[in-house]
Amino acid sequence: MSAKRFYEYARLWVPLYDAAALTVTRPVYLIEAADGFEGITAEKNTTLMSLFNEMGRQGWRIETTPLRVSHPSPEFQLLIDATLDEADHATAPDELAHAVGSSGDPAGTVIEFDVYGMRRRLPG
Repeated sequence: MSAKRFYEYARLWVPLYDAAALTVTRPVYLIEAADGFEGITAEKNTTLMSLFNEMGRQGWRIETTPLRVSHPSPEFQLLIDATLDEADHATAPDELAHAVGSSGDPAGTVIEFDVYGMRRRLPG
């Protein structure tokens, strides 16, 4: 008889590049779990592979094929913007502007994301 396995599921939202500037509009990633969003501020040069490796050390297994989300619903976009703004203000403005490579409001508008499914086994 095999023991029943339980998993925690989440989704990793990765902001896409600004096609005009060829840069990430915000160096922030989002994890969407059952209890809401968590914003993760990352360095501008953080690669997706290094992010996957870091999440792997926390027990997460991440699907390698993302779902492209363009223009999320208005309600969802408000939640995303609020989360990203919160992460923006957690960093000193001059540091963030330098990291993003712009002046003024470094955020821009993030309208496209690659969304990766995540799961990790729960103890028990």
